[in-house]
Amino acid sequence: MKGFAFVLLCALVAVQGRHRGELSRQAAALGEQPWVVHLRVAVETSGNLNSCVGSLIDNQWVLTAASCLSGSRFIWVRYGAVDVIRPSLVTENSNIRIHPQYSWATGAFNVGLISINRFIQSTDNISPVALVGDVSDSALFCGYGAREDGQPGEQLSCSSGVVEERDGGFLAFNGEGAEATKYDIGAPIVSNGVQVAIVTGVAGDERAELWAVASLKDWLENMTGINFSPNDSESGSDKKEKAAAEIAPETVRFVD
Repeated sequence: MKGFAFVLLCALVAVQGRHRGELSRQAAALGEQPWVVHLRVAVETSGNLNSCVGSLIDNQWVLTAASCLSGSRFIWVRYGAVDVIRPSLVTENSNIRIHPQYSWATGAFNVGLISINRFIQSTDNISPVALVGDVSDSALFCGYGAREDGQPGEQLSCSSGVVEERDGGFLAFNGEGAEATKYDIGAPIVSNGVQVAIVTGVAGDERAELWAVASLKDWLENMTGINFSPNDSESGSDKKEKAAAEIAPETVRFVD
């Protein structure tokens, strides 16, 4: 099936395993998941630092969960970071976009974008993930998890599994050792190099709540000016004008 053939609006990933986060996943090697980025977020009101995950979807854009970005003052993006302490590159950013339909109460449309303040050159260890392409039932869930003491994990680790469509409008991701933690929010679910979903929350039983990328296509193109659909001839400038006309200023935060 094609990447944007996914029509599910909200998804749920069911995970199985014995331990938590990075403790039960397989460690990722440098360059294996070059689109995964680590986010360290400085919260404006409290001054606390939060940890999340995101995906590089273009050389100047990162896709993640809106809940990671809300109330942020600065966001440090670590690229090529299989080890958070030794990333290949770090940028400091504050220019974000929050989906206008995001609801903190319900978790609906819990997605956001980071506009990177420079062009990120693609390398063997850093490169964008595709949002369109052939996908299969198998997928990969990668994040940094949590340490045994409950603090954010520092090693990128992954769990492979099978994505299944279920009744009730959700996806099930069955994989050994794929428990999600709050530090995995924003992580991509990728199949054959195509991102099909975003981790947007964690249930009490360590199931990761997902949002399907297919439902975000128009918003992503409007916000970034990027044509993610090969057969779509609308130009980037047209998309930006359309975005400005359709989305009220108060629903999107622009920080220059």
